[in-house]
Amino acid sequence: MASVKRTNKEIRKERGRGDAKKLASFTDRDIERFAREDESDTRELGEPRYVPPRTDVRALRERLGLSQSEFARRYLLSVRTVQQWEQGQREPSEPARVLLFAIVRNPRAVERVLRSR
Repeated sequence: MASVKRTNKEIRKERGRGDAKKLASFTDRDIERFAREDESDTRELGEPRYVPPRTDVRALRERLGLSQSEFARRYLLSVRTVQQWEQGQREPSEPARVLLFAIVRNPRAVERVLRSR
C-alpha cells in the first residue's frame, strides 16, 4: 500500500466533515435501530458515558479575567495547548473537556483541588 503524504493543514481541513446537527438529532432509539440494522453487537461497549460539550476556551479565560499564561498556570496546562485550543488548531481531548467543564462550573474549586497536592 502506498503512503500518501499530506500537510497538517490538509489533514485539519478534512476534520469534522460529518453533519453535526444531523448527528445531534439522532435519539437513543435511532441509534439502537441503526445497530440492529447493521447487526452491530454493542454489548461490549458498556454504558454510554457523558462527554461535556466543547468549551469556548477564550471566552472562559476572558470571563475569568486571565491571560493565556495565567490560565495555563492556574489549571496546570501548557500555554501552547491553550493557544492551540483558542486558535482552533487543536480540539481539547475528552479528559481536557471534562476539566474545562469543571472550570466553567466552579473555577475556584478546581483551582483548590489542583493546588492541594
